[in-house]
Amino acid sequence: MNADLIDQLLAEYEQQRTAYADPALEAVRTAIFLEDVFGITLRDDQIDLAVLTDPIALRVLISDAAVPH
Repeated sequence: MNADLIDQLLAEYEQQRTAYADPALEAVRTAIFLEDVFGITLRDDQIDLAVLTDPIALRVLISDAAVPH
């Protein structure tokens, strides 16, 4: 998946996203989006609202998942 498509998908998600009062719910919702759209599986420690609401951190997370370990 190219960088432009990743940026477009993240921008579309951000536009339609509704912030919830419960930070844990917001983090889980974003994690589900990443798993469904980008096919990555997040570890429990990666489901962190500070990371999952930061566009730069999301790009890093997606990029890291694309690199085989």
